[in-house]
Amino acid sequence: MKLKHTLLPLLFSSVPVQAASLVTGGHIDFPAFGYVSNAEVTADPTLTQGFEPHIHNEGGADGAIIDGVRVEDDTEFEPDELIVVGRKSSTITVGSTTYFWLPETEAQAAAQGVPFVGIGLEELAVSDWVGGTVTLSLQSFSGPGEFLLWQDDGFGGENIFLDTANNIISFTLTAGSHTHYNWGFTNEGLFDLGFGISGTHVDDGFQSGSATYTIAIPEPSAALLGTLGVLGLLRRRR
Repeated sequence: MKLKHTLLPLLFSSVPVQAASLVTGGHIDFPAFGYVSNAEVTADPTLTQGFEPHIHNEGGADGAIIDGVRVEDDTEFEPDELIVVGRKSSTITVGSTTYFWLPETEAQAAAQGVPFVGIGLEELAVSDWVGGTVTLSLQSFSGPGEFLLWQDDGFGGENIFLDTANNIISFTLTAGSHTHYNWGFTNEGLFDLGFGISGTHVDDGFQSGSATYTIAIPEPSAALLGTLGVLGLLRRRR
């Protein structure tokens, strides 16, 4: 299921682009999802009905460090505007596999010098969704290695939620939740994670949405960031 990016030819080099900014520390929700209902669109026709994928920085003293600066304002970004950056020195072994690691606790993330990454669904009211739940899935994946998403089970083991090596690609979350996990990547390089979300809205019926989020192990070069800026421009044009 790995879909590799093809580097764009030099003919795009004359296109002015804004390269994605880098998240190198602090607390960031990546992905985050909101939802606009049909009733809200009726009240305000400028809105677009459906899920709203984004990145959420809650700010404050633990706000995300973006391009070297801690952002203390509560801010939202489009999925292609930020890249979460891991470090070569932050690793963990699960089973017999060593992963470059973004930890599930804030203290561990700070100790490793990497972002504290959550999945934010606070904007989804639990009463709006049948069963109070939605499904998060990995609809697409591109990278030089494998990706693992898990939580420690408290007994020295792991609860696995996503695992590209073993085709575990979806799990259920409570609407309104805000949850943190361990994120693991087996190789250095760029990983594009195409997250999809779906659920049955009590008024609007079955709904789904998706967006692609990028993680880099370790910090990408300036030349590669230029390429990512072009890729982001093309994504926005589609």
